[in-house]
Amino acid sequence: MNKPKLIYGVSEISLMLDEIQINSKQGLISKIINENTYDCIYVVNEKIINSLVERIQEKSIVEFDEYLKIYTIFNELVPQIYGEGNTKDKAINQMVLEAKSFAKDYAENIELFSNILDGTQQFFVSILLLNIEDDSKLREVLKVYWYL
Repeated sequence: MNKPKLIYGVSEISLMLDEIQINSKQGLISKIINENTYDCIYVVNEKIINSLVERIQEKSIVEFDEYLKIYTIFNELVPQIYGEGNTKDKAINQMVLEAKSFAKDYAENIELFSNILDGTQQFFVSILLLNIEDDSKLREVLKVYWYL
C-alpha cells in the first residue's frame, strides 16, 4: 500500500483534490503549501474539528445582577460575545445574535482581527461562522445549551 501524500503544493491541488478528500475523510490532515510564499493551509475532517471544539475548555458564564435584575452571559474565550436579558433564555438568545454579529464583523475585518485575536480565538470564531445559520449549533459551540 502506498503511503498517502499529506503535503501538497498549490499547483498540485486541482489534480490531487480527490486524494486530499479521501485522506481527510479517513482522519489524516493534509497540508497545502504555497511554494512561493510558504503559506500553509490544512485540510481537516469534521470529526477532528468537532473534537477540537469540544476540547475548548472555556465556557459561557452566566451572572445575575440582583440590583438590575438582569442576566448577563459571556464567553470566556471571546468575551466580546455576550448577551443580556431579564431571563437566562433572553440573555442566551441575545448572545447568539451577538455571536452572529461578531462573526460577520470578524469575516468582514479579518485583517484587523487576525492581529488582535489569538489562534484559539480565531478558530472559535471561524467555527461560529461555519454554523452561523444554525442557532442550536451555535448554542453548542458557545456552550450555553445546558442553561436552557
